[in-house]
Amino acid sequence: MERAVEWFLAITSLAVGVSHILRADDWIEVYARLHRAGRPGAFANAGLSLAAGAAVVAGHGGWAWPGAVLTALGWLMILKGAIGLLAPDAALQSMARGPSRPGFIVGGLLLMAIGAWAGYCLWSGRTG
Repeated sequence: MERAVEWFLAITSLAVGVSHILRADDWIEVYARLHRAGRPGAFANAGLSLAAGAAVVAGHGGWAWPGAVLTALGWLMILKGAIGLLAPDAALQSMARGPSRPGFIVGGLLLMAIGAWAGYCLWSGRTG
C-alpha cells in the first residue's frame, strides 16, 4: 500500500505543482472564489486537504526514513483540513490574505519537490 501512496503523491504533486507554476493566475482566482463563497468555500478547501491527507496516512503510516517525510506531509494535510472544518473563519482569514503569483510559484516548486521525493522513495525501494 505504501508504494501506491508514493505513486499517488508523485503523480498528483508533480501535476499540481506544474499547474501552480504555469497557471498561477488561475489558482489565485480559484482561491478568491473559494474565499468569496464564505464558509462553504473554506469547507471545500479543507475537505480536499483532509481527504488527501487521510489517504496518505491510511496507506503510508510508517516513520522510517525516507518515507517518513511523506507520512508527515499526510498528517500536515489532515491538520490543515481539520482546522478548516472546525474553524472555518480562521481558514477564511488565511484565504483573505490572497495568495500572490510568486506564492503559487513557490508552492508549485515545493509540490514538485514532494513529488520528486515520492519518486525517490519509489526508486530507492525503501518506504516508511
